Amino acid sequence: MNNTAETSKVGIDKLTSYSFQCFTNEEMKEIKKVIKENIFQQEDPSKPAGAEPSAKIGKFFPIYTVPLVELLHPWLYQCQKLNKDIFGYDIYWQFHLDFMNYNVYDETGKYDWHIDATPNVSSDIKLTCLLNLSEETYEGGEFHLINHPNKIKFESGMGLIFPSLLAHKVTPITRGERITLTYWGVGPAWK
Repeated sequence: MNNTAETSKVGIDKLTSYSFQCFTNEEMKEIKKVIKENIFQQEDPSKPAGAEPSAKIGKFFPIYTVPLVELLHPWLYQCQKLNKDIFGYDIYWQFHLDFMNYNVYDETGKYDWHIDATPNVSSDIKLTCLLNLSEETYEGGEFHLINHPNKIKFESGMGLIFPSLLAHKVTPITRGERITLTYWGVGPAWK
């Protein structure tokens, strides 16, 4: 793991995002190898996981968390630490039961404004944790948060965490391929 523990804060208070360097290219190659060995289906585009319906163009694959926990520990640990230190949300962190989404946006891929939510009445998605696994340079695919005038720095090997109820989007890819992994921090329903 790249030992850069510095985070980059965007916004104020709990309506904020934090990005941090997490993995080298070699580590990302190993993570992607294990992910590809554990893909069990492609997401139904009419039912996007963890999000309200919106224009979502790309290839998306749910994967079980268990085979990846050891490799992803530095990223997941940083997400848990930022939640504890900044957000303070009640999150289950049940990696043995959870799944993640492997997201591949190629040219014309995008994801319009949306929030991350679940129809489950007993729990809610509270934090969205992203990991940029793109090894090659791409153009477009910028990450934006609502009410934030600039794109959010989210480059290869970086983690990004933000409250799931903040609307966000990925602009269209114009060249190359943007690859990310999403983990949703789920906890008891909002009260």
